[in-house]
Amino acid sequence: MTVEEYLRQNKESITEECLAIADNGSKAIITIKEDSGNYVCRISTVEKFTDTLPDNKFFKKMRDGITNAVLNKVIPVVVFEGQKARIISLPD
Repeated sequence: MTVEEYLRQNKESITEECLAIADNGSKAIITIKEDSGNYVCRISTVEKFTDTLPDNKFFKKMRDGITNAVLNKVIPVVVFEGQKARIISLPD
């Protein structure tokens, strides 16, 4: 299963959690970590997530991607697979 398939299968519950965060006045972010062929999903606020990132050049691309998604009113999905991280949006 790909992360996109995982998101599609769980879209309803993920969307509900994201809406609850938005109702409290924050922006939601979804983090997904691959763990032995399975995915572990966590939904939190952008503020809490970015507070955990060091403010350095190494994480600049990730910070910029998250900021860009929020500015375009898209919920950022940060996917950690192996030693790599990427940012995608919630699939249709």
